[in-house]
This record gives sequence, structure tokens and C-alpha cells, in this order.
Amino acid sequence: MIRKLTLENYRSFESYTLEDLARVNLLVGPNNCGKTSILEAAHFLAVQGDPRALVHSTYRRGEVLPSRSHDGAEDHRTREPYDLSHQFYGHRFDAGTSFQISSDDELGNVGVTIRQAEDGQAEDLFNIETGRTQSLVLRIKSPSQGNFDLAVNDDGSFTWNRRALRRAAANAPTVTRPVQFLEVDSLEPLVMAAMWDNVLVDGRETEVIHAMRILESDLSSIHFLSGERVHQFRGSPGIVLGFSGQKRRVPLGSHGDGIRRLLGLSLSLTQLRNGLLLADEIDTGLHWKVMEDMWRLVVATACDASIQVFATTHSYDCVRGLDSLLGANPELGDHVCIQKIERSLDQAVAFDADRIRAAVKHGIELR
Repeated sequence: MIRKLTLENYRSFESYTLEDLARVNLLVGPNNCGKTSILEAAHFLAVQGDPRALVHSTYRRGEVLPSRSHDGAEDHRTREPYDLSHQFYGHRFDAGTSFQISSDDELGNVGVTIRQAEDGQAEDLFNIETGRTQSLVLRIKSPSQGNFDLAVNDDGSFTWNRRALRRAAANAPTVTRPVQFLEVDSLEPLVMAAMWDNVLVDGRETEVIHAMRILESDLSSIHFLSGERVHQFRGSPGIVLGFSGQKRRVPLGSHGDGIRRLLGLSLSLTQLRNGLLLADEIDTGLHWKVMEDMWRLVVATACDASIQVFATTHSYDCVRGLDSLLGANPELGDHVCIQKIERSLDQAVAFDADRIRAAVKHGIELR
């Protein structure tokens, strides 16, 4: 389990450390303080430098550059390349720039360095994007993978296509623990369907249904419809819920974002024994009255299944819900902490259970 996490020259952090981490860690702080960046850093470390994690974070943030045609003009007919320069402190992207993420457990450290390409190296990797100068290589170094090189453009862009995906998949590093990044928009229905299949194989569907009753006390069953047609629309097509005393099943989307978010959270927890859950804005869509129950689900499952959780929030209701859980279940105190993120410092401020309870009792602002 990660007890200490260190970021060097990663995104908005020149140097930053989180210490005294627990089984369940809630990251708080003002907008743009770097909470999501810390989740992304932990994700990249947990997957041992898999470049697909970098691409995923740039995609989620919309960090792209306009595509260019052969003569250098903008070309909107081709897919925009991902802009990897924002992964580095100060948005710098030139030879010698690097970042590193490390922990005090078996994950060790993962580093990324921009290097000048040797003669012909960029072309040998994947010289894809036209209209840009390609003379740099992104070298990823991790304990399980060794060195893995990606050819990139001098402006920090990288075109993620089938050739790049195949190469990254073929050279995927060895991951020592399962990891799930739960985003604000929750999981896509097809992804949740695959997770549900695993739940059925393991015979754990009653655990998910029990968790969902936090919001819908009469819920009796969850069903994922088969067939491609139901997955052609946005939202949550193909997922229907059954309720006690009601024969007709109701689409998940009819119940709003809260229940979809809770389904994603509960499915993730069932998949991650001995793993890592990274939940951005964990309380999204949930009413303040269910916060204590939500935290009970997360903390109890994390302890039982040896899952480490990193979550973010902007809500004081979320903090109060955690405080209520600790008040009702003081034995859980050793497994929970709040980390207050402030970029003006070089280290997060850690609050253990006693400090959380005291802060909430006296109205001290933790966010």
C-alpha cells in the first residue's frame, strides 16, 4: 500500500509529496490546485508507465493540437494529435525535460524524459504526423518495463493511431495490482457491462445490488441488455433495473446521474481486490443525506478487499459524511485520512481521523 507519493516536475507540481496516506484517502482543496493531477500521477505509477495512461489523461482534458496537412496548413479532416507537453511542469517540451512519480511501496518509481532522437529513430518508431518536425523521443522508464520509447513531434504532439496502440499494447508493462480510474462522467455502458460479466462469474451480484440500495431501497435486480443497438446512444442504454412489486424494468438513465455514478463505483470496488481505485469527484450526483452510506460502502469494501482508494471532492457535505461515518464507527479511523492539497506548499497537509472530527466539529475549512 502506498504510504508516501512524490511528484517531481509533473503537470502543475514542481515538487510535491503526500505522506501518511491511508487505506482510503480523500483529496480536498480549491479549484485548479492539482487534485486530479495527483490521481493521474498515481494511475500512471500503478500501470508502471503504460503510455496509454498518458494518452487517456490528455484525451479526458481535451489537450490536443490542430491537425496539419502535408503543406503545414490546418486540416480538420484528420484526427487532432494529443498534446503531451502539458504533462510536464511549466508545459515545457524540449530535450532534457523530465518528470518522475514515485512511491514507497513495490511500485517504485516511473520516470519520463524527453530525448533527442538518434538518426532514423523517430522513423523506426512511428513517424505518423505530417507537417510537423519529429526529432524527439519520449522515454518512459519503470521498474517492470525498463525503457520504452515513443517518437513525438517537437511541439509535444503525438498521434495515437492503430499502429501506436498495437505497439503500446505489445510492450505493456507488468502491472502488479488492478487499477481503476473512475471519472466524473462515470463509466461507459459497454465498460460497465464487461465489469458486470465479471461480477456474475464471481457470483457477487448481490453485493452490487446491496450497494445500489443506498439510493433505491426497493431495487431487486440489475440487467445488462445484449445486442449492439442498445449501445448506440449516449447515456446509459442497455442497463435496466428491477424493483420489488414492479414487473416492468426501468432504464438506468431514468434515475439520473447519481445512481449511474453509484453503479460505476460499486462495480469498480468489486473488481479491485488488492488493487487501487482512483475516483475523481467521488460524490458527484449524490445527495448529502447518503454521503455517510456512500463512505461506509467505500471504506468497508476497501478494508475487506485490501483496496487503496484515492478520491477527490469539492463538497463539504462529502467531508461531513466521512466525519459522520467516523463518529459512528471509530474503529475505521486508522483506515481513513484527508489530504489537503495546496500548491503554495511542497507537501499536502494530512488529517487523520481525530483531526477530521475536530475540524468538522469546530467548523474549520478543510477544502
